[in-house]
Amino acid sequence: MKVYEKLNMEIPGTNTHYFNLSEFSKNNSEDALYLGYTFLEQKTPYEYLKKHKRNIYLNVTSPTEFCGPTPKPWETPFDEVWSICPYSNQWHNIMLGQNKYRNIFYPINKRDFPPITDKEYDVIYHGGLHGEKYVNMLMTMKKFNYRYASQTQGINSLTADNLVHATNLNLTNKEKFELISKCKISICYNTFEVRNERDRQHIKSREGWEKNEAWKHIDDLGIIPQFKSRCNEAAASRTLNLVKRDPWNIIETYYTPGDDFVYFDSNDELKEQIDKILNNWSSYEKIIKNAYNKALRYTTENLMEIIDGGAEWKLENVVRVEKVI
Repeated sequence: MKVYEKLNMEIPGTNTHYFNLSEFSKNNSEDALYLGYTFLEQKTPYEYLKKHKRNIYLNVTSPTEFCGPTPKPWETPFDEVWSICPYSNQWHNIMLGQNKYRNIFYPINKRDFPPITDKEYDVIYHGGLHGEKYVNMLMTMKKFNYRYASQTQGINSLTADNLVHATNLNLTNKEKFELISKCKISICYNTFEVRNERDRQHIKSREGWEKNEAWKHIDDLGIIPQFKSRCNEAAASRTLNLVKRDPWNIIETYYTPGDDFVYFDSNDELKEQIDKILNNWSSYEKIIKNAYNKALRYTTENLMEIIDGGAEWKLENVVRVEKVI
């Protein structure tokens, strides 16, 4: 499969820059895979498309693209779109009357899995802050031996205002994984904030928008589901995922609650859960091991093999899964 990557619209240092899918690229292939938001925002060059019989786009940010004015849902030049939002995939296929949109996972390059290391810190959050609940979460984390890692570029104003609380800034990808592996707990929200009326109007401008389950809470809660890469990163780092429960719980597409991760329901409960986990750490080691084994399914190598084969991916599919010794 030939791989085309255009990552000029992705923030430097973010995850898509480290997939390295091009290492699987094969010249003169009849199939082509495209990675990068540029291929959605702008028209894919025709000279690329005409070279291949099967043109495939990998979307690891869906459904956030619909908060903007482009793309128009039915105007895709690709034969297939593999995406991490099962709700939007189902909606697209219903509206199109064909199975062009396929479910897939958020990949990690196997080289990025860090080695086993001693746990030096209690809890970590890495990434941007996107509302009051994130700030409250950060203030709760500060009561523990915490780490908060962020970039100083491509961030929103709320994140910038709270960089004073950051313990690590502008880490390389390798440094990020090393830091996560030194922490016992990683906190994750698998939602995206629909921040303003303009975003909501862009979503509602799409034909049949109300049929997409991903958008059922854009007015009352102002959120849409979006699986975050930090869940896979924590699992790959042998760090316990502590995940905010939400109306979709899209994480359950990839991991099993109680077996692979732990939920919390409110900021008040967040502190209670952290205390409980830290005071009973040995009883969570099996969950961490289970999640690591599950993360081994979500490698770039497996992703390319699944897409190349064209079969619909499901949670129970196991491709080259290794076991923890």
